[in-house]
Amino acid sequence: MISLMEITEEYLGSLKFIKEIPREVELPKGRDIKAIIGPRRVGKTFLLLKKAESLKNNQNVLYLPFDEPELKRLTARELAEKIRGEFPEGKVILFLDEIQEWENWDVKLRWLHDVGDFDIYVSGSSSTLMSSEIPSRLRGRHISRLILPLSFREIAGETGKTFRERGKLQAILKDYIKWGGFPEVWITKSREKIISILETMFYRDMIERFSFRDIKEFQEAFYHILSLYGGYFTYRSLQRALKGLGVDANLKTIMNYLRAMEESFLIFQLPIFSPSTRERMVKPRKLYLVDTAFTSLFFKGHAEGRKLENLVFIELLREKSYWNPSLEVSYYSDGKNEVDFVVREGPLINELIQVTYKLNATNYGREVRGLIKTAKKLGVKKLTVVTLEDETTITEGSLTVEVLPLWKFLLRGHQS
Repeated sequence: MISLMEITEEYLGSLKFIKEIPREVELPKGRDIKAIIGPRRVGKTFLLLKKAESLKNNQNVLYLPFDEPELKRLTARELAEKIRGEFPEGKVILFLDEIQEWENWDVKLRWLHDVGDFDIYVSGSSSTLMSSEIPSRLRGRHISRLILPLSFREIAGETGKTFRERGKLQAILKDYIKWGGFPEVWITKSREKIISILETMFYRDMIERFSFRDIKEFQEAFYHILSLYGGYFTYRSLQRALKGLGVDANLKTIMNYLRAMEESFLIFQLPIFSPSTRERMVKPRKLYLVDTAFTSLFFKGHAEGRKLENLVFIELLREKSYWNPSLEVSYYSDGKNEVDFVVREGPLINELIQVTYKLNATNYGREVRGLIKTAKKLGVKKLTVVTLEDETTITEGSLTVEVLPLWKFLLRGHQS
């Protein structure tokens, strides 16, 4: 077997062949195991390699991919002995990729963590490193970080000061809405890449992991669920809709289908804003996709406003995942007024956000006046309406509504 350092150098050397789009996300810090989770093909391996490269000149660093046959056969103790053979002294920082290939990886990681010699980062297939599994498998020894597709800021940079820059940003935004932020898709602008990512999620992260026997039934449900992005649903409404499509599945099966898609980081469910736990459970939820590339691929007839809303949701999720874990997002509805996003930290509501494709005389009352009525009811000062291109300020009494074009909202950066 070649040395662990040789394996590391080979993989670090591959970075020079990758077209890099710098990421704004930082890997977590701390003494516990750092688990890098997220959907397939968002660049988790690239982030591990870049972090390893940045540290290797000053610290003991190893990047080890467990799809290497010789590595996956080692026990935790054998691996530790080999590491100490190459680094006899000092803490060693381990970047362990494709960790699902290491049999009983959770037991082995706990042992490596507990001996105290190693600072550990792990990543791997989303079909194994599911967010729901990590807490039970690593038993309080982990910090996880959800990695999402590229943000508009990462692709476009923080520009837009001149008319030339703003014109360029509009062109990039049009492509971003269509192609989304998966790095390979963005670079190649390839429909086949989108199909490949979705099919891999379907078969490897859902069919294989959850052992669904009726693949055709799940496939019908899968595509219908994707079509609901930006819309409301309940388990029973979904059951009725699927029955109309010829899918006669019971509620438990439908809930399992949704769980498989959510744990693969393909979809996210947004609850209603309410102090009542029961109401949050029984009221309809809204559904969003991890990337707008999927909306462009399958549902061309859908309203563009729903794609904008999906982008705003993912940006809020990015804020929570990368910088502000205490952030919570929900939607508001009291039967008369609706607000797309209630953004809060604990009991404190930071902002109300409404998303619409364009403000006009027809929807002004619903989008702006409904937002202001809700703000007065909840005692919120920061009000934002996101549209494709409109930009203005609306004042009513003591309240001000900032109307932002989507590109400016996506470039505004995380909220401190």
